[in-house]
Amino acid sequence: MRHCQSPYFYRRRQSREVVVGDPKKEGVTLGGGHPVVKQSMLTCDTMDTAACVQQTLELVEVGCQLVRITAPTVRDAANLRNIVAELRARGCNVPIVADIHFKPEAAMEAAKWVEVVRINPGNYADKKKFVVQEYTDEAYAAELKRMEERFAPLVKLCKELKRAMRIGTNHGSLSDRIMNRYGDTPLGMVESALEFARICRRHDFHNFKFSMKSSNPKVMIECYRLLVARLRPHQKRHRDWLAALRRHRRHHSRFAHRGFAARDRGLQRFARADTVIERRTVKRSEPGTGATHRRFNASTLRRVVAF
Repeated sequence: MRHCQSPYFYRRRQSREVVVGDPKKEGVTLGGGHPVVKQSMLTCDTMDTAACVQQTLELVEVGCQLVRITAPTVRDAANLRNIVAELRARGCNVPIVADIHFKPEAAMEAAKWVEVVRINPGNYADKKKFVVQEYTDEAYAAELKRMEERFAPLVKLCKELKRAMRIGTNHGSLSDRIMNRYGDTPLGMVESALEFARICRRHDFHNFKFSMKSSNPKVMIECYRLLVARLRPHQKRHRDWLAALRRHRRHHSRFAHRGFAARDRGLQRFARADTVIERRTVKRSEPGTGATHRRFNASTLRRVVAF
C-alpha cells in the first residue's frame, strides 16, 4: 500500500481545493497550496442562541477560522439561522459547520444557513441494528441505491447553494452494511466514506472533504494511509485531478501560528496543510474566584483530507 512518495522524507500531498464560504469575507480554502485551518466546536446547547454567538465570538478572537455547531434535530438546525444572522449582524463572517448525525432532514435544513454540512456515513442513511447478515452483490447494490436516494437531495442542495461538505467517518459508528462486508476495520471506515464520495462525484459535486476519527490513533493513521492509497486510482483516471496536482506542485505554503503557544506551533509545524487542527474548549474555574475562562486543549487532532 503506497500512501506517500517516501516514508522517510516529508512531502506534502497535493489535493483538490475545497472552498468554505467567501474567502474575501473570512472564508477559507482547504487543500491545494493553502495553509492549515484552525477549527473548534461549541460546547453549549444549539437552541441557546446567545451562548452560541458568544462562544463563537470568543473562538474567533483567539484565531479560529471554522466553528462547528452540533445540530442533532431539525429544530436545532433551524436555529442555526438565528445564530448565523446574529453573528453576521455583529460583523463576524466566520464559516459555520453544522454537525449532523442520524437526521437527513436536519442536514437539509442546516444547509440553508451554514457554509459546511458534516455528515457521518455510518448513520446518515442507516440505523444501527447490529444485524449479522451475509450480503450478496445484488443485495449490497440495492442497499447502495437506497442510500443514494437518501443522500442525493443533500448533495444537490449543497451544489446549488455552493456549500462545502465534510464526509466524516467514525470508527465507532460504522453501518451494519459496512460491518458485515468489511468488518470493524480501517478498510471499512475508508469504504464507508468512499461510498458517499462516489455519490457526490456522480452528481458533479466536488466541494467536499474527508475526515477519519478513531479513539485509537493507530487505527486513525492506518485509515488515512489507506484512504490516500485508495484515492490514487481516481487521480490517474480523472484529468481534472491531475491538472490540480500540476498547478500546485511548486507552491510551498507557510503556516501561520498567530496567537498560539509554542507547543501548539510545534504541532502545526508537522501538520500537513490539508489538515484541520481542532481544539475543543473546556471551562475551568479560577481558584478562589468562581470565575471561568477557556483553555485550549491541543490533544484533538483531526486530519481532513480534500478529495
